[in-house]
Amino acid sequence: MSSLSPRLIALAVLAVAFGVCAFVVVLGGAHNTDRGAYAALALAIGWGFTGTGLYVWARRPASNLGPLMCAVGFAGLWKALTFSNDGAIFTIGSLGAVLIYAVLVHLLLSFPSGRLESRLDRGLVAIAYLNTTALQLAGLVFTDPAKSGCAKCPGNALLIERSEAAHVIGAAQIDVAVAVLGAVVAVLYRHWRAGTPGQARAFTPVLAVGSITFALLMTSLVVEQAEASSELARALSLALFASIACLPFAFLGGLLRSRFSQAEAISSLVGQLGDGGGRGALRDALAQALGDRTLELAYWVPDQGVYVDAEGRPMALDPPPPGKLATPIEHEGERIAAIVHAAELAEQPELVQTVGAAAALKLRNERLDAELRAKVAELQASRSRIVEASYEQRRQLERDLHDGAQQRLMALGINLRLIRERIAREPEQATELLDASLHELGEATSELRELARGIHPAVLTNRGLEAALKGLATRSPVPVQVLATPEDRLPLSIEAAVYFVVAEALTNAARYAQAQTVTVSVARRNGQIELEVSDDGVGGADADRGSGLRGLQDRVAALDGRMELTSADGQGTVVRARIPCG
Repeated sequence: MSSLSPRLIALAVLAVAFGVCAFVVVLGGAHNTDRGAYAALALAIGWGFTGTGLYVWARRPASNLGPLMCAVGFAGLWKALTFSNDGAIFTIGSLGAVLIYAVLVHLLLSFPSGRLESRLDRGLVAIAYLNTTALQLAGLVFTDPAKSGCAKCPGNALLIERSEAAHVIGAAQIDVAVAVLGAVVAVLYRHWRAGTPGQARAFTPVLAVGSITFALLMTSLVVEQAEASSELARALSLALFASIACLPFAFLGGLLRSRFSQAEAISSLVGQLGDGGGRGALRDALAQALGDRTLELAYWVPDQGVYVDAEGRPMALDPPPPGKLATPIEHEGERIAAIVHAAELAEQPELVQTVGAAAALKLRNERLDAELRAKVAELQASRSRIVEASYEQRRQLERDLHDGAQQRLMALGINLRLIRERIAREPEQATELLDASLHELGEATSELRELARGIHPAVLTNRGLEAALKGLATRSPVPVQVLATPEDRLPLSIEAAVYFVVAEALTNAARYAQAQTVTVSVARRNGQIELEVSDDGVGGADADRGSGLRGLQDRVAALDGRMELTSADGQGTVVRARIPCG
């Protein structure tokens, strides 16, 4: 049972007791000739709204519809206290005599989502509550019922002084009420036209009965302000009460109608799933089943850890787009897609899951197509980046050769010519130039060796991955511990990818991470090479902000592998890569 069950039971008991009291009060009222009809209608309104509200509250505990319906029911029973012969009870009833209309406005404008969606809706509700509380109290302190057309009414316990201000406030209340009710009817019609088909089906009976109720209320207010015949006013009042008494059944009918139409939509969806159709047919069928024209499908690509659309383009769902929610769909325990739907459907999560489960197999098939498109798009982007990186590396190599070894070799050539000219007549200077030339030759050789290591380290080819990684660790300014390496040689392409991932990670740890220690682990498990490089630095690394890590991701992806970067601020950086290796 729901955790709200004790509260619901208490409300039900309170509604029964309040209803019995209101019924007795209305039947015993001496200042109304239609006591029996009003007593029955008071019970119908109070218990009808409360019972429907408790049902909706139990089925949709997260929605405001249930509490609002219960509030309308209790407000209706509160209004019935105005029939009391006791002055205190009569005054209490008069204070809340028109509150039911404000709560009704709130309920109608909230249906079916349970929320006030627009600023206009919230403004109308605020004015309605102000009109039925503050203005009602202000008018009551200047109103003497006995001198206002109700000779048999008991005294007003809040009366300060009878004044014409009561008439002015009453007229203002009526004018405000008529304006608000007219605006509410227009807004309700707009909601009905703008809603999804499912919402329109649920809203039709509510709009019909609610419009009749508000039309009767406005007519009653106009008749009251015009001081027309009492018979007409009494008939309108009874008709208004009867219309309000029908409203809870209109709400219930709307909700049930929505559920029935949803069941039909799901049956239709199942039928459409077997008919095939081109790309987009599934999305259209789901949109029709859920009554959401704006519905979108996002397909999960596990290799990339992202959602993509049908064309393979990435979709950001964390957070979802404004006004939307994303419901993940799984098949046999595997995440395959997400339905991106209107936030209003959050009140019916079981419906979205049922529709998703019905379409799961076809979603899985479409996911494969979207995944293939995403991989093709990523491959094209990766190739483009690799080509760009290749050009950049060539330009960098040219600059390094020109500014380093080439300059040293040119200087070496000049020195050798000078030595040839001076070796006979200035042997001491020739010896000094020879020593300088030998130094330049050594420096040029070192620079060329570093360049060659950056292109492809000879130690990797000759002695394998373990020796190459230990060489990186030795040259690193940050202490590095190599925890594990494979015992056997790996394919050269995989060894090169691992080597350069480690080299880039160590470079970043030394330059940016302010790390004190770095650990490197390379293992062969389940047909994969698993690489992990972690440091204890400041974190905050981002592959999207640096070409080095992004280039390594492309290098790993070219081998059907995947590289991940974890680098929260203040928690160090961890680079992980997995590369298939049969």
